[in-house]
Amino acid sequence: MTAGDLDSAPEAVVRAFVDAWHGPDLDRVCAMLGEDIDYHNVPMEPLYGKPSVEAYLRSAGPFEESDWELIHIAVSGEYVLTERVDRMIVAGKRIALPLMGTFRVSGGLIREWRDYFDLAMYRSQVA
Repeated sequence: MTAGDLDSAPEAVVRAFVDAWHGPDLDRVCAMLGEDIDYHNVPMEPLYGKPSVEAYLRSAGPFEESDWELIHIAVSGEYVLTERVDRMIVAGKRIALPLMGTFRVSGGLIREWRDYFDLAMYRSQVA
């Protein structure tokens, strides 16, 4: 995916990214990431570069189902802040994870992505 494939305005890119998590469509998700992506699923270790992030996303599930509910969105220049509830089914377990996410979009691609969530809440749902 290039900037010409969709509205490259940061908010439009992030909304399309959130929408791609319905299913999920991991090919579409990964196509929206820049080669130089800086991804940090706080409180876990950060990942750098599209190959590392894509490998992580494809191994994180497998997601039997996924749907991100966008509660609020705010934009300032290249930066987009999201309040979401990420819902998914992994290994037959339903997970609903409230979180805050921040994205930096440049050239129609996501260059930085950080999600802040309660790891204990996540772990209690997959136990």
